[in-house]
Amino acid sequence: MEYFRPHFLLRSPHMQTLLSTRLVRRRDGVGVSLLRAAETVTVPCRDGIRLQALLNRADDGVADGPLIVLIHGWLGRADSPYLRRAAAALHAAGFSVARLLLRDHGGTAHLNEALFHAGRIDEVVDACNWLAGHHGGARCGLMGFSLGGNFVLRLAAHPQTSARFRTALAVCPVLDPAAAVANLDRGWIGYQRYFLGKWRKAFAEKAAAFPGRYDFSAAARLSRVDTLTDYFVTRFTEFRDAREYYARYTLTRNLARSLRMPVQILAAEDDPVIPAEHFRMLAASDGADFVTLTRHGGHCAFIQDFRLSSPVEAHAVKLFASTC
Repeated sequence: MEYFRPHFLLRSPHMQTLLSTRLVRRRDGVGVSLLRAAETVTVPCRDGIRLQALLNRADDGVADGPLIVLIHGWLGRADSPYLRRAAAALHAAGFSVARLLLRDHGGTAHLNEALFHAGRIDEVVDACNWLAGHHGGARCGLMGFSLGGNFVLRLAAHPQTSARFRTALAVCPVLDPAAAVANLDRGWIGYQRYFLGKWRKAFAEKAAAFPGRYDFSAAARLSRVDTLTDYFVTRFTEFRDAREYYARYTLTRNLARSLRMPVQILAAEDDPVIPAEHFRMLAASDGADFVTLTRHGGHCAFIQDFRLSSPVEAHAVKLFASTC
């Protein structure tokens, strides 16, 4: 990954990001058959919470083989192209793969009455531990993208995460959510509109799942991610304001000292969402030799050529093959 060099016509960070997530969703067939063959698993967590995962068992039939848990980004799904490609590569390499859906994501709004927010780390710990205990062996791995990468890094530092998990890979993880939201609002307007539209759709799904419980009518009048976040946090979470909410899942340079397993971070200098200086700051902290920062790559993309191939999948296979 240190030597990632995309075709010169694909070096625009916006081109990278769109090719990886949006433009090729209907045409990118990688992982489609795997998605259709997946077993939908309802995962029990503390306090009666339920999450959902799509499980593909290793083809060799080894029940206690290594399992890799994948976590999508904010408002992502199990069929997000970047997640499908990673799952397909890992499964082809002999791993069992579980694509864990965060609360309210991927058609799961009906499973829990309370809304998703990024501070809900404990239920993700429970879900990963359950998946490892029921569908993995003694050595398992974690991989996440964007907000999912943030969850993976917190899982790697959480004292209750199972010792079965031996290593973690975070691709373009959100380190400072306030800065990421600011980038969405002041950057290319297409990103802002994309996330606002998806968030409003998620609100509509939640309201339909629990009639009379939620009223999100004011959300339609808000045209910035930061103002919609303020609206959401103050009305539907336990946090006093967005600043307190962001603090719950901001990752600082102290992360390196709190990790309980080896981790790797892949990020790009030209990421239009996550400021590169956050990764440089983390890399400069004591003992943090796990950050790879490439010149190009966009947000969770790293598209190499016009076949839409990416070295991220091969990197993940190599990492987990050597540790799990």
